[in-house]
Amino acid sequence: MTRILVRAGKHPATVLSHEQSLATSRLGVFGSNSGNMLFYSAVFRALSVPDAELVANSYVHERPVHLGRYIARTNEEFDRFVLPMANSYRDTFLPHLERLAKVIEKLTIPVTVVGIGAQLPYGTEFDSLPDEYKRIVTRFTRAVLDRSASIGVRGEYTARMLKYLGFGDEHVRVIGCPSMFGNGPLGPLVRKVGHLRYDSPLAISYTPKVKGVDRLVEANTDRYPNSVIVPQQHHRLALMLWGENPAKVGNKRMPIHTEHPLYENDRMRFFVDASTWVEFMAEQHFAFGTRIHGNVAAVLAGTPAVVLAHDSRTVELAEYHGIPYRLYADLPPDVDAQRLYEEADFDAFLPRQVPTFETYLRFLEHNDLEHVFQPGKENPAYDKAIASANFPGPVHTLMASDAVGRRQVMSRLRWLRQGHDGDLARPAYDFEPPFREPRGSKSLEERVTQLEKELKVQQTFLASWRGRVSRVLRMNGTSTGARR
Repeated sequence: MTRILVRAGKHPATVLSHEQSLATSRLGVFGSNSGNMLFYSAVFRALSVPDAELVANSYVHERPVHLGRYIARTNEEFDRFVLPMANSYRDTFLPHLERLAKVIEKLTIPVTVVGIGAQLPYGTEFDSLPDEYKRIVTRFTRAVLDRSASIGVRGEYTARMLKYLGFGDEHVRVIGCPSMFGNGPLGPLVRKVGHLRYDSPLAISYTPKVKGVDRLVEANTDRYPNSVIVPQQHHRLALMLWGENPAKVGNKRMPIHTEHPLYENDRMRFFVDASTWVEFMAEQHFAFGTRIHGNVAAVLAGTPAVVLAHDSRTVELAEYHGIPYRLYADLPPDVDAQRLYEEADFDAFLPRQVPTFETYLRFLEHNDLEHVFQPGKENPAYDKAIASANFPGPVHTLMASDAVGRRQVMSRLRWLRQGHDGDLARPAYDFEPPFREPRGSKSLEERVTQLEKELKVQQTFLASWRGRVSRVLRMNGTSTGARR
């Protein structure tokens, strides 16, 4: 039995409630962006051959805790480490990337990176890259290539960047995003209706930091009352589950707070499992927006989509996979969905599917990874497990008025009723993230520090009650004396 450790939040067949999916980690079980579920779920399916066991690493290798223990366990317990990745060559991820590099440098097993990409402002020239960026990207890439035959990158732009940093074509393979290959080559994108109607169901993805996206969302949700927005960040899941607003809302027109009309009218949907996301997208007539995986979820369901590209990663992925895209900067911020739908060339999608899929399989085989698309390696039991799992479905806001939404609110109330201590020990919702150190595995020093903190809290509480008792006794003594 081959044991493979996979960079992922959970096994795709593991069922967690909406509340668990957020509570199991500060960034949610999906690692801050629910789009991650699409590509790691696809890798799980591809590599789940009958004689392999795949385990999610719960993202522990990029956190600054227990790294020595995790490195030792990885070497001792697993035959290889596979890292499905995203736009990880970006400035905000550099600390995590360097931590991963330190881990990989100490591993003695093969390491394979599947689908990593650069995220830089559109048109960035490589000679303008900061020295720290180049140093960390180079260190990580070299560590991976010391333990693998090649590294899989998302597109030509990332490949050119790595070539600029000294990594030749023999080591860098352009494979796109593995989210597109979980079930083999995809079919054509076909318009479901000739023209979008007033009541057409639409799914809109958005990136809050993109200038003008508030106008895009506002204009199209006003024009199409059956449209919904599909957020992907863990902050938005907290907003929808618990009404947790940002500390500061700089732009009230952005749907990131509880007073926004889309929140109040329950026109937001969040997904904590890849399969339910794709099922929902199959019901839509059209999807568009600035999130690449918001549109990938649509094309996986056979729903036409248009990416509104705003940086290097969205452009290179859309081009590689043949997904229609427009540069958002070239469009009116409030561009009508009907215009995007009419002008899109969906015919370019199908011819890209077989060659890109075959390139992906060649990459896996080049790195000695068996997959379910090889003869005799099929695993129908895996698909059956996914199909039979009782996943919780899309998240509604707290303002939902239908039966599904009210049941979700009821579930959240039950969760809250058990309190924080109940969260840590509740048998009904017990979930121990795979490969993460057990809750009782703190060092002696850590446990002593925690006990000291708890003791101070109890001492403060006791002192407060002593003061209250003294005041009550003094008051009673005064009252008794007056009656005498």
